[in-house]
This record gives sequence, structure tokens and C-alpha cells, in this order.
Amino acid sequence: MLSLMKMSHSNSEIWIHWVFVTKDWKPLIDSSKREVLSQTLGNIIQELGNSHGTFSVLNDHFHLLIKLPFNISPKDFENHLKLQIQENLESSGDKDGFLDWERKPYAYSVSLNQLTAEKNSIQRQDFKHQKVSLLEELKFFGM
Repeated sequence: MLSLMKMSHSNSEIWIHWVFVTKDWKPLIDSSKREVLSQTLGNIIQELGNSHGTFSVLNDHFHLLIKLPFNISPKDFENHLKLQIQENLESSGDKDGFLDWERKPYAYSVSLNQLTAEKNSIQRQDFKHQKVSLLEELKFFGM
């Protein structure tokens, strides 16, 4: 019988598609905030060594696909990411740099065999949301 305690050396991969939405779904992400968010998300992907990670930033939300390290809980990652975004917005000189988020981000796991399709979907978010609203997209995923 395998002990769960011995599995910390495992090579398992937990990919998560996150969707962080601004408070009240307001279009608070202007071009300067979009630039800071893009830089921050790109740095997070690079720090985690996620060669397949990707993101898309829109005016009221962003999508992020990352492989969650086994030693970080989703909640800890969420808190770290929000703090990193806030620090980067403040250091960018944006006097109105604060972004308020909905209480909980939307998130779901992505299987390895769906990774390429999920990555492509995230990279086409600008186009996708011309035809499908974020609310419709989230309903499609059962959220």
C-alpha cells in the first residue's frame, strides 16, 4: 500500500486554469494596468518554470494557465499572485494602481491531454469574448 506521505517526490503535474475577475465585473484594467499585469503574469510563469503556461488579460478579468507546484496550495498561490500584482502596480507609478478582485477566482484543473487546447483557448480570449461573454464561458465550464 502506498503512503501519501511518500509521494512528495512525485512528478505529478497539476495544471490549473485560473480566471481572476475585477470587483463587480467592472472594466478596471486599462492599458497601463494591462501592461503591468502581463509582465507580472509572464514573470510568475517563468519563475515556476512553466514552459506551457500562458495568460490573457482583458479589461475586466484575466486568464492564467499554470502548473501549480506541489508544495504550494491554491489559496497560497492566489494570495501570492494578488500581492505580486498589487506591488507591481504600485511600483509602476500608477497612482490609481489598486485593483479590487471578486472574492474568489474561478479555477479548474486541466488534464495533460487537454493542455494544448486549453492554452490555445486562453491565447484567443480577445476573439472569443467578442462572441461569448465571460459569464457564458464560466457557465460552460460549470462555474
